Amino acid sequence: MPDKDQKQAQFIASRKQLHRMAAIVTMLKEKDLVKMQEIRRRLDRTEFEPGAYMGCVNRTIQRDIRVLKDEYFAPIEYDRHEAAYRLTDQKWTFQVPALLNPDQLLAVVIGGKLSQDIFPEEISRRVISAVDEIIRYNESSELTGDLLKSLKILTGDNSKTREEVFKMVFDAWSKRRVLTISYTDLNGNSTVRDIEPHALVFYDMRWSIKGLCRLRGEWRTFHLAQIQAAAILDETFAPATDTIENITSDTFWNYKSISDISIRLNDAGRMYAIANPLHSGQKFLQDEDGSYLMTVPAAPLERLVPWILNQQGNASPETPSSFVDAVRKAILRLADACQAYDPAEIRQKTRKASAKFNRKT
Repeated sequence: MPDKDQKQAQFIASRKQLHRMAAIVTMLKEKDLVKMQEIRRRLDRTEFEPGAYMGCVNRTIQRDIRVLKDEYFAPIEYDRHEAAYRLTDQKWTFQVPALLNPDQLLAVVIGGKLSQDIFPEEISRRVISAVDEIIRYNESSELTGDLLKSLKILTGDNSKTREEVFKMVFDAWSKRRVLTISYTDLNGNSTVRDIEPHALVFYDMRWSIKGLCRLRGEWRTFHLAQIQAAAILDETFAPATDTIENITSDTFWNYKSISDISIRLNDAGRMYAIANPLHSGQKFLQDEDGSYLMTVPAAPLERLVPWILNQQGNASPETPSSFVDAVRKAILRLADACQAYDPAEIRQKTRKASAKFNRKT
């Protein structure tokens, strides 16, 4: 014999029936005895609520009450003397599935599809399971398979974060537990440290943790792709609400920022800057020659230099001098790296080195 949970999982009520049953339960909780005529009058009044009309005949109401008793184990009794229904246990609750309109349902499905693309499989499976449960009780002629196929969310390759690491970090964040991680920085240095994962952040097409590093005693940003291994500790922590609320694209980076930045842009550079902002407070001023001077309140060199290089000549740094020097050094390193792979130059350098060696011998 199936248990209560199995039985409810097998039965699927229609959206309209769920609305009616919810209204019936509400009435039974409002007073001790409810007559059939009262239920009908309550449902008939929904005629003036757009899209919510639930008026029906006595037989339909009787069937709904029977479903409540048989499928949802509602403690409803019929008092023949009073010719009315009563709820024998007022503490009983009707666990009504989410009933959504087409726009709300589409929003839920979009959220589920997004989770498939930005979360590893095990985490996204939890979200999809919840979305599927909502879809079971909500029908929409607008939500077709072709429509969902045409919704494309291109997030790039997130496979660099190992699924076992993501799951460990995700569970530690959701349960507010301290996490031990083996972390490799951009210079290839590895350290083992305990962190408090206060915020899980998807930014710049990758997952990161904003948390308190107990090794350094400072707030740090840890990119999940650079975590080699992780383990959850028994110790818990209290979320730092103020710090979490202040996490924005401007404050996300832990690198030291420089201030009063100015960058010269052409039209293509301005379009890139709008699509890929360096700061929420950046501003543009057009000069007489048609170029634009973009001012940025603050940003780290670690972000500014790659941003300029990605522009491929459509942007040039003007101030401060430390910014200009950093870009020049990056360009020289890039030029040297490219020349090192030039076949003619390699042959020339090889001949010079051979000649020098022969002279010495």
